[in-house]
Amino acid sequence: MPTPTDLVTDLPADFEVFGQAVDTSMADLKGGTTGQILSKATNADMDFTWITNDVGDITAVNVTAPITGGGTSGAVTIGINSATTSVAGAVQLSDSTSTTSSVLASTPTATKAAYDLANTANTTANGAIPATTVTTAGDIIYRNATVPTRLGIGTAGQVLAVNSGATAPEWKTIPAGGKVLQVVQGTTQTAASTTSASYSDTNLTATITPSSASSKILVMVMQAMKSAASGAASNGFFIKLFRGATAITGETSANYNFFYLSTGNPVTYDQRTLIPIHYLDSPATTSATTYKTQQANYSGTTTAQYDGTMSTIILMEIGA
Repeated sequence: MPTPTDLVTDLPADFEVFGQAVDTSMADLKGGTTGQILSKATNADMDFTWITNDVGDITAVNVTAPITGGGTSGAVTIGINSATTSVAGAVQLSDSTSTTSSVLASTPTATKAAYDLANTANTTANGAIPATTVTTAGDIIYRNATVPTRLGIGTAGQVLAVNSGATAPEWKTIPAGGKVLQVVQGTTQTAASTTSASYSDTNLTATITPSSASSKILVMVMQAMKSAASGAASNGFFIKLFRGATAITGETSANYNFFYLSTGNPVTYDQRTLIPIHYLDSPATTSATTYKTQQANYSGTTTAQYDGTMSTIILMEIGA
């Protein structure tokens, strides 16, 4: 090739030389087959090579849930549904430990924060009363001299009491006997009169059914009585306590006298009083048992459980 200062004397020859040089330097661009594409062979200038296109033709883009979109021609758009509690899909991450959302996903940061909160609460609770303090259903927690401690559950029939040092609670068994198991009361205000020395009912009665044959029955009676006489030197009566037809106490008598003036009767003796009877009985039965009082005339003309004043009988079953 002529330089800018060369004298061109043979132009066709010069073009032939130029063409040969171009053919040599652009040899890689020559040839190739149908469907091939040009690719760089190295980083050197003008160093290319022909290669076969290995990218296949796309005929369709098919999708399934939760992917959306797709198609067989033109611009194809692909998306994804948002997740719900019933449908799979994309979820948004959240660092919140207080959200109530059911579609947000917890990040490790939120999970760790929730764990720390729970661990702190658990540590605080255990600091007040450790969970291991109690071990058995029915245990009781109380404070000893320094810390909360356990009082194990007692046994059937025991009661909670304070120990002898007055420093802690304890379970104690109630001593046998002496327990009041039931109480029955009977009353009467109905008059019952007699002039006989033989005993008869006063209308005061009560019935109790002991829960155990070893129980005792404490009988407490307050009997209202009257004895009257006219012109006699004295007047009085006898009272007995009965279990059924059996007298269980001896005679209780009253023989107190006073008088007042009465029309047609120069002197009338009229004695009124309350007679107490206390007796601890051992009926040795679990059958219904009736207790009652009977009266008898001692002197004078009339003896009576008098009308208008209440008489009482109380029956208490005492456990053995």
